[in-house]
Amino acid sequence: MTPKENQKYKYKTLEPLLLAVSMVIGMFLGYNLFDNKNDLSLLSASTLDPSSSGTGMGRIEEIIRVVENSYVDVVDSENISLKAIEAIVQQLDPHSSYISADELEEYNQKMQGKHKGIGIESKFIEDSLYVNYVVPESNAEKAGIKPGDVILRIEDDTLVNKNRNIKFVQELLRKTENGSLEFEVLSSGAEKFSKKIALTEIESQSASSHYVIDNNHGYIKIKRFSANTYDQFFKSLESISEKAGKDEFNLILDLRDNPGGFVPQTLRILSQLFPTKDRVLSFTEGEHRKRKEYKSSGRNFYKVKNLVVLINENSASASEIIAGAVQDWDRGVLIGQATYGKGLVQEIFPLKTGGAIRLTVARYATPSGRFIQKPYEIQNDAQLQADSTFYTKKLKRKIQNNGGIIPDLEMEMNQESEYNSEITDYVCQRILPGRSAIDLEKLMDENIPLPFEITDKFGSSIRKIRAELIYSWYGKKAYYEYFQKRDPLVLKAIEILSKDDPVKRLASNEF
Repeated sequence: MTPKENQKYKYKTLEPLLLAVSMVIGMFLGYNLFDNKNDLSLLSASTLDPSSSGTGMGRIEEIIRVVENSYVDVVDSENISLKAIEAIVQQLDPHSSYISADELEEYNQKMQGKHKGIGIESKFIEDSLYVNYVVPESNAEKAGIKPGDVILRIEDDTLVNKNRNIKFVQELLRKTENGSLEFEVLSSGAEKFSKKIALTEIESQSASSHYVIDNNHGYIKIKRFSANTYDQFFKSLESISEKAGKDEFNLILDLRDNPGGFVPQTLRILSQLFPTKDRVLSFTEGEHRKRKEYKSSGRNFYKVKNLVVLINENSASASEIIAGAVQDWDRGVLIGQATYGKGLVQEIFPLKTGGAIRLTVARYATPSGRFIQKPYEIQNDAQLQADSTFYTKKLKRKIQNNGGIIPDLEMEMNQESEYNSEITDYVCQRILPGRSAIDLEKLMDENIPLPFEITDKFGSSIRKIRAELIYSWYGKKAYYEYFQKRDPLVLKAIEILSKDDPVKRLASNEF
C-alpha cells in the first residue's frame, strides 16, 4: 500500500467515528457572527444552547481522548475533523457546507458589500494582470492607472509569469496590515511606474445600474443582495424619478444571474413595490422552526405603477423571493426562464478553529405556499408538496410549483448579450493599451464605425467589443443601457408596460 493510499485508509477508518464528533462539537461552539437581530437572511449566524444535547458531549470527549491516546499511528486530528465535517454536511442537502476561515472572511466581505482595494477591476490574461475598469475618483485613478494597464508587482510579489490568479491578489490585499501598498504598473503607453497607493473600503455596486426608457419606464439591474443593496436600489429609484420628471413610473427589475444574498434587503425592496401594509411577502417553515411570516411595511416613497421582473435559470434564493411575491400577488409580470430553485434558510455556526458550518434550518415559501427549493437528490418527505398546483392571490391565476419560479412569459435570452471572456481578453490586450477613451455617444451609435480594425476572428462580435469598451471607459450603467437596446426580454417588457393593466391582460392571454 502506498503512503497516499495508507493515509486515505486511515481517514476512511476514522470517518465513522469522527463524523458525529465533529458536527456536534461544531454546533456547540456556535456563536453570533453578525450583529443582526433579525433572522431574515438566507445566511445568518446562530447560537445553540449546549445544554440541549444532554450527555452526548461527555461521550464525544471520551472518544476523542481514546483515539488520540491509543490509535496505532500519529493522528492529524484537525485535518481528519475537517474531512469529517465536510462528509457530514454532504449527506444533508446540496447547500449545507463547511466554510474555511479564509472563505468565511471573504464571504463576509462580499455580503457586507465592501472590500479592501484601490478601485480597479482586473483580470489575469496569459499570466499578466490587466486592468479592465477603474472606479472614478478612486485612489487607482488618482495614481494614474488606466484601463489596459498591467499590474506587474505588488510590494515584493511579482505577478507576471508566476501562475498567479485573482484569488492570490485578493488575499494579498485583504491580509495586508499596511494602509498602502506599492504597485508597479506597465502603463498603456508602454512605460513603467511605481506608486504607493492607499487601500480603502470599496463599495460594491449591486443595484446602482439603472437608466430611463422613453421618460416613463425605469430599468434597474440588481446583481446580488448585499448589505448596501437596498440603499443603492432606493437611490436608483430616486434617480429614475428625477430623470423621468415624475413620481409615478413603470419599472423593469432585472434579476437575471442574481444568486441571492441577504433577505432583509429583499424585503425592504419589496416594500417599495407593494404599497399595502402587512401583505405577506414570504414565510419560512422547518422541523425546528415555527412558521414565520414576513410582511410589507406599507412605507414606500416612489409610486411604481406597472412592474416587470426579468429572471433566468441563474436567478436564485433572494431573487426568487422577490419573483414569487410579485407573481403570487399579481403585482407584475415575470419574463424569462424558470429560476434556479434555491429557497433554503441557512444559518452559520462558527467554530473555534476559525471555520464555520453553513446549515439549512428551514425552507422559504411564496405567499401562496409554494416551496421555492427544488427537491434535491437526498430526498425526504418534507421536501415534497402533495399538491403542486397553486393560484395567485388576487386574480386566481393557476401557477405550477416544481421548485423555482416559472415565469408568466417564457423567453430565451439573446446570446449576443452573453459574456465572452475571449472578447474581454482581446479588448484588454489589443485595444485598450495606448488608446484614449472614445466619446460615449459615438460608441453607442452603431452607425459610426470604430476607429480601428478588428481581427478577423472577432469581426462578427463588434457589438460585444463596443460593450466591453463602454464598460471599461464608462462603467456598468452605460454598459447595460447599450447592450439592452436589442435585448428581447427588455423590449418585451417595454411592450407590456406600455399597455394598461398588464397583469389583467396577461390573465386574459393578451400577450
